[in-house]
Parts: sequence; structure tokens; C-alpha cells
Amino acid sequence: MEEKRLDAAESLALIERMIENTRNDMERNAGRPFLVWGYVTLLTTLLVWGTVVQTGEPRWNLLWLLIPLLGGTLTYFTRRKRTEGRVHTFVDRVLGSVWLVAGLTASFLSLVALFTPIRLPILFVILLTMGMGTAATGLILRFRPAACCGAAAILLAPGMLIVHNDWQPALFAAGFLAMMIIPGHILNYRSNHPKK
Repeated sequence: MEEKRLDAAESLALIERMIENTRNDMERNAGRPFLVWGYVTLLTTLLVWGTVVQTGEPRWNLLWLLIPLLGGTLTYFTRRKRTEGRVHTFVDRVLGSVWLVAGLTASFLSLVALFTPIRLPILFVILLTMGMGTAATGLILRFRPAACCGAAAILLAPGMLIVHNDWQPALFAAGFLAMMIIPGHILNYRSNHPKK
């Protein structure tokens, strides 16, 4: 097979088609991963916040481990079924890499905060990291709601360094509502009601 060199315009057109193909390839309920992780994090945050405030017992912070357990389980059982012959594009790999790095970073720092004497402003760090992942996803896919909502979470994150510890979970929950749940519902609506 003969190799063909692409000029700059053809290269950009190819990249545009790859992005558009990835966007068009989204199946029904494409926002499901955003919704799974958004709702699991929101509900776990409210559970931890409520139990710690009610009891004054910091050991309830171990409930944060529900996020990877429930999120991972629900992601596995609600994932899109593999279709025969589906092609993974460069954009698919980039998005997978963005979330792999963000997820591993968040997991590692969370474990450090939970199981070592090192004190980190972990809710700030997680919201900032996940906001960056969401904003990057929105920019890569040219899905403005995710880019804007991820940016909103990034802007909200420093507020957790300012407010009293008792109110940090409220900002954290608001951040996940903004950056995961809202774009997830918008994405689901758009994938389930394509423009004619």
C-alpha cells in the first residue's frame, strides 16, 4: 500500500473527522460515566458529611472508600457493550489516558490522606484534579458544557481552602454536581435526541 503524505490542511481535516467520528460514535446514554461517578461521589459526600457531623467520629471518613468501590462496580455493570468492529480512535485513547491519570492521581492521594499521618487538603486536591479531567474532556471533544463545568469546579476548588472544615463537603458536593452530573445529563439528552 502506498503511503501518502498529508499537508497541514489535510492533517487538520483528518483530526476534525476523528473528533467528529468520536462524537458521533457516542451511543445512547453517553453521559453514563459522568452520572455514575457524579452521583456516587455526591451521595458518598453527603453520607460522610452527615455521619461525621452527627457523631463527631472521624473514623466515618473511611466511608470515602465507597466511591471507588461503588463507582467501579457501577461503571463495570453499566458500561457500553463492545460492538464488533468498533474502531478506537486516537481521541478515544487520549480521553482514556486523561481519565487514567486523573483517577490514579486522585486514588493515590486519597489513600495517602486516609492512611498516613500526612495531612492534605484532599477535597481541594480531588476537586481540582477531577475538574481538570472534565475540562480537558470537554475541550478534546469540543463539548462546551463539560469544558465550562470542569472550569467551574476548578474555580470552586480554592474555596475549600477558605471555608471552615465543616462546610468543605458542601462545596465538594456542589463541584461534583456541576462538573459531572450536569454535563452527564446534557450529554445523555444529546446522545438520546440527536439533531435531525
